[in-house]
This record gives sequence, C-alpha cells and structure tokens, in this order.
Amino acid sequence: MSDARVRFFRVDKHEAAPGEEVFFSFLCPNGNICGWLPILGRTNLPHDPQNKNGGKAHWIWNKDRDRPTFSPSIDCGGCWHGYIENGRCVSTAKVDESEPKSG
Repeated sequence: MSDARVRFFRVDKHEAAPGEEVFFSFLCPNGNICGWLPILGRTNLPHDPQNKNGGKAHWIWNKDRDRPTFSPSIDCGGCWHGYIENGRCVSTAKVDESEPKSG
C-alpha cells in the first residue's frame, strides 16, 4: 500500500475547497499522477453501476478528504489497477491474493 496523495478539483480544474469537489487525482504506486476522475453526484453523469453511460467512468466517494475511499476500482490505463481505501492505494493483485483459492 502507498499513500494515494488524493487532490480534489473543481469543474474549472482549479484546486477544490471543501464542498467544491467534482474531480480527483491521485499518485498511483508507480509514481504517475492519475487524474481528472469524476466523482459520482458531482457531475451530470447518471449513476450506472455497469458503467454504460457512454463509457464515462465515475467513482463513489466516502466524502472524507483526509482518508478518502473511492469505488469501484481504478484502472490507470495499464499503469496500475486497484482501489483507494482510507487514503491508501491497494492493488487488486493484493486483494486477489487475500481471497481463498478454491479447488
């Protein structure tokens, strides 16, 4: 796990004050900044758990700026795939490793 260093932005892409959050970015474990990810309910995108709203992904946020959690998982274009939980990056590989294997 690594510190996600989450930052929040307004629609005009300036840093967001509390209550102005529309997009977020974070520092993935590979050292890349993955950004401009829309927060559900802060844009005009409809909620669609199957992400069939024109291919525009968006994330549910726990509204905690200090220890943010987002779902579903985030795929940084092949760079990293995982979750941000309590302000930390958790790789899906680590999540998969913790699952009991059948068979």
